Amino acid sequence: MTEPPDSKHISNGSSNGSSGNGSNNNSNNSSSNNTNTNSKPVEPSLLDPLDQTDYDPVTHLSEIFAAPETFSAVPQVRKSLRSYSRGLDDKIEELLAAQTAAEPSVQRVAQAHTELSEIFEHIETVRKRAVVAEDVITEMTADIRKLDETKRNLTASMTMLKRLQMLTTAYEQLGLMVKNREYKDAAQLLEAVTELVGYFKSYRSITQIANLSKNVASLQYNIAEQVSADFEMAVDGRKPEFMGDRSTVLQEACALIDALGESYRQRQITWYCNVQLREYRNIFRGSEEAGSLDNISRRYSYLKRMLKSLEPQIHQIFPPHWLVAEALCRSFCEITREDYKVHLSQSGRSLNVDLLLQALEETMEFEQFLEKRFSQARSSIDSSEASTAAADKTSSVFGRSISEVFEPYLGLWVESQDRKLSALVSQYSNQMIVPPSADDDSPQQVLPSSVDLFLSYRKLLAQSAKISTGVQLLNLAKIFAKYLQQYADRALSAHVQERAATENDVQLACLIMSTANYCHTTADQLEQRIQDVIDEEYKSQVNFDREKDAFMTVTNNAVQSLVRKVEAESKNAWREMLNTNWGKLHSVGDQSAYVTELIKIIESNVRLVIKHSPKEMFVRSFCDRVLEMTVSTFLPNIARCKPLTELVSEQLLLDCYVLKKSFSRLPVIDAPPDVQASASYLNLVARVMSRLESVLKAVLTNESDDLPDNLKIYLPSTNIVKRAFNNEKFRWRTE
Repeated sequence: MTEPPDSKHISNGSSNGSSGNGSNNNSNNSSSNNTNTNSKPVEPSLLDPLDQTDYDPVTHLSEIFAAPETFSAVPQVRKSLRSYSRGLDDKIEELLAAQTAAEPSVQRVAQAHTELSEIFEHIETVRKRAVVAEDVITEMTADIRKLDETKRNLTASMTMLKRLQMLTTAYEQLGLMVKNREYKDAAQLLEAVTELVGYFKSYRSITQIANLSKNVASLQYNIAEQVSADFEMAVDGRKPEFMGDRSTVLQEACALIDALGESYRQRQITWYCNVQLREYRNIFRGSEEAGSLDNISRRYSYLKRMLKSLEPQIHQIFPPHWLVAEALCRSFCEITREDYKVHLSQSGRSLNVDLLLQALEETMEFEQFLEKRFSQARSSIDSSEASTAAADKTSSVFGRSISEVFEPYLGLWVESQDRKLSALVSQYSNQMIVPPSADDDSPQQVLPSSVDLFLSYRKLLAQSAKISTGVQLLNLAKIFAKYLQQYADRALSAHVQERAATENDVQLACLIMSTANYCHTTADQLEQRIQDVIDEEYKSQVNFDREKDAFMTVTNNAVQSLVRKVEAESKNAWREMLNTNWGKLHSVGDQSAYVTELIKIIESNVRLVIKHSPKEMFVRSFCDRVLEMTVSTFLPNIARCKPLTELVSEQLLLDCYVLKKSFSRLPVIDAPPDVQASASYLNLVARVMSRLESVLKAVLTNESDDLPDNLKIYLPSTNIVKRAFNNEKFRWRTE
């Protein structure tokens, strides 16, 4: 193939005035294309651009004719391109000639089909030969497979015959051992017989094996009957030698029962329990007097005596993992539960509640005794698989095995407590509250009735938590809430006076406040305690919020009663303020007389509250209310001071300052000077007194009739001031 000259070569060729042809990479054409004697041959690396797959002629020409002086090489480039084209034509002709000389493609495809057919025929021949070979091999190995199968059948038959012989021999030996009461060896042999019978389970269709299996089952039944008879004779005293200290017959018989299986063991335990409890059934079922709730303690004493007398016998005869003593107590509980179910059903609502509760408490104590005793017994048993399974099965059997029968009748007890609490609260409501005398060295902080009420609640709660933590405890909690509300309304709120008048009244109000606060706190604790012990499904229904709010209302009413006392005693001071001839005021002097009187009244009442209510929270609440009341009274009185000149406003500002200073010391009025009230209280005083100061500052800044606008600036959100200055009777006077 002929390659065109590179742009660099063409450029050089044109400048030298020579013409060059492209070099041919194919050696066959190299002699036909010669360059000018004055031009150099084109190197293959310079012809690469025409061989590129993404060749761009425009770009290539732009590179060749990059400058005007290169245009003189156009003939040389044309000649090179024609030479390159002729080389391509020659190559194409060579390839076409080679293809024409080769075998046509159709013939090649036909030949390929023929070859494939021959291959398929060869494969089929091989397959047929393989089938023939397989048949030959199968025929040759048929006898070998028969021999292998015969060997396996013979081995299985010999094994089966051997085991059948073993089973037959063991069956005969077992019968003799049981007949001779060789129970220890018989137990081991019985386990082998049971295993062998299980092996022949799939061969029951064979008559001989089916008969042998029936014989074994019959022998097992006879063994159980014989052992039961031995136990019966030993217990009845007909075979006292079986119960001797050195006798092991019954112990070995228990091992034989274990080999028979779980059902036989349970049958033997049930029989023993029924025999031992036969007398108990006759005594407490045959006599209504013995079976009544009055004699419930006799039932439990009977079992305790029985356990004490039977323990040596049980330990001597029965294996520990049988848990015979525990099974005996379970049977006792089942019998007792059924007896009381009938008895309580017959008694109905005529049951004596006290007797019912006493019987329930004794029953629960008995259940706790059983649980404690047998949990210790289980922990001492060997932790084998069978023992562990038995222990797991009976771990909680004595939880409420008898006492559950009393649950439906506990509503009678709850109703009786409702009646008792009703009478108790009525008694508290009718009691006159007498404050402690001044000579009492240790004055009471709360009413004794409140302490008694919550003591009764705690006692009932402890009692109820023992007998029921379900719906009956929830019903009791609702009764608690009902009488807490009644106590707040009838025993406390009803004794709160509209307005305290004397020191005794103040003492009474403080006592009621302390009692209501105590009830509020204790009711919250009672609610939490009930939620801790009640069943999970009832926790959300235990709520004393309404009752706690009732006690808060009592506290607020008592504080308000004390505030009304201050309000009533302050009327003369406010009257003096209004009767003052403010028009004759010539200068701002000391505090006004009404302020002196007002402070005296407030401080004396605060001292009374502190004296009879040492709790800081009550003193603080009282001071807060008195502060609000004083400012609420002062504000409208400002409007009634006429004429309200700037001088009067300055005097009232001075009075406000004196009041503010007094209020700041109220909670710690008798404390040393360096002791200050809490920061929250001082902030409240500053915030509330700023209402008065803002009004008076508004008066001082008044220059025209725009005083209401000034009030809006100083008091943007004070409703009390708005009400005071929106009064129709109020008029601003500057004269």
